[in-house]
Amino acid sequence: MTFYTLLHLHKRIKSRKLKLLGLLVASNLGWRHLSVRIDPSLSCNLACRMCNFSSAEYRKKNRGAFNAEEFQDIARVLFPRAFQLVVGCAAEPTTHPGYQELFRLARKHKVPDVSMVTNGQLLTREDIDLMVRYGVNEIILSCHGVKKATYEKFMTGASYEKFHEVLAWIKEVRDAGNKHPGLRINYTANRDNLDELKAFFEVFGRYPVDVLQVRPVMDLGGRYRQQFTGDDLPKYNEILSHLEEACRRHNVAFLANRDDAAYREETRDADLAELVYTYISPKTAGQLGITWSSSHFRQFRRADRWHSRLMKAFFRRSSGEGWMTRSLKY
Repeated sequence: MTFYTLLHLHKRIKSRKLKLLGLLVASNLGWRHLSVRIDPSLSCNLACRMCNFSSAEYRKKNRGAFNAEEFQDIARVLFPRAFQLVVGCAAEPTTHPGYQELFRLARKHKVPDVSMVTNGQLLTREDIDLMVRYGVNEIILSCHGVKKATYEKFMTGASYEKFHEVLAWIKEVRDAGNKHPGLRINYTANRDNLDELKAFFEVFGRYPVDVLQVRPVMDLGGRYRQQFTGDDLPKYNEILSHLEEACRRHNVAFLANRDDAAYREETRDADLAELVYTYISPKTAGQLGITWSSSHFRQFRRADRWHSRLMKAFFRRSSGEGWMTRSLKY
């Protein structure tokens, strides 16, 4: 069962309390119920204009990296309860020299769904071959422009030619008969790169794109903070409709935030998502007051106050205003 299958099931179940009860049952029975999202290092090789890493102050404050021993201990504690592992979340995973070890550990612990989020600029062909060997399900590539000038403007420090090279490597691997890794492209749309989406398949249609996600720009503290306003929405929705039809013709799954492009509305299942999405960074152990080498899953769960948070979510009428309220739409 993949993440997308579970996402479809999640949308079909309308009762928020029923989903919370199901999560509690899964936890108590020791089933896989967590989406573990890990940043191997808090760094990035780029300074994308819409990202907080374009802020020099943010770069100074957010530093750190795991060592190899910590990877093994984190895997021992969390991977047996994970239905998904996402390598790379708020930072660039390929800046860590040993990030591939997480794929080996995921395979060892039989995590069903494994993916990596990356800008792709540091990937080599050998890295992709290694992902094939370890059964990585999906590579999620960030892309903020269809044309070279726009791509390199918003992804400061990136090479448009390198991006196409990585896409070509993935195509070679897939053409050789490998089902995985799948390819998903995350496109963060703003006023200055929106029109280019109409030409997406003219440029990228020759590559084996399985999923295209369009995310309206969010204010993350980067240099570019111009979110969509109500005046932008007719054009935004018109282009998304055009792109949705193009995705249908190319047999590409299409994900997009069409309901709240300005991020003003409450997310119905934010607290549920916070209980499933388990973010791990080099700062997590210090924040929770634990040591990975001497911890087990129950200790982690107590430190994370998981059961307490679940009970509060169950008896609360709405989802509340947690950290996932906006992130789920991004």
